[in-house]
Amino acid sequence: MGKKVLLLLIFGFIILPLFGKNAQAAVRCETYYGGEVCIRTGELQIDKKVWHPQNKLFVDNLGIFDYKFAPGEEAIFQLNIKNVGDATFDKVNVQDTLPPYFELTSGSLSIEISDLTPGETETREIRARVVSAEKIPNDKAVICNVNTAEVWSGDNRDRDTSQVCLEKKVLGVAVFPPTGPQGWWI
Repeated sequence: MGKKVLLLLIFGFIILPLFGKNAQAAVRCETYYGGEVCIRTGELQIDKKVWHPQNKLFVDNLGIFDYKFAPGEEAIFQLNIKNVGDATFDKVNVQDTLPPYFELTSGSLSIEISDLTPGETETREIRARVVSAEKIPNDKAVICNVNTAEVWSGDNRDRDTSQVCLEKKVLGVAVFPPTGPQGWWI
């Protein structure tokens, strides 16, 4: 009985790891609504960000209390595609989607990357303009959308999101009417 246990231990701890695939995975953490969410990814990662015009840096999300884009204004999205594995990906596909009320001005929503080597990161930018005010619904002053970018090569897949908000400004009112009781002292 002792020899069988010893053989099983040798097989389980020495022989099997030689044939098994590396089971390590990368982890990506992002902040949403004040909390942090971490997910395991495969050997291929995508990180989508949006340019914060006031702070002058790329961020994961611009929420309701952050900068809001106006009609006609351009937003810049950044995609970072990284190989965190130990083998080269011959062909990597990337698909991005623009949020509603944004139109592509430069860059490509469908990208193909060749020969992404271990540790290599490809960065791409996509520029999009908010549609004109007439194309934005009148019943909504602020609209926030989450859009998704996906990357895949064979069975390796990842996706990431970035939130942006736009604001349809009320124009044409320079002086607001008085409020409260009028003439109550007469």
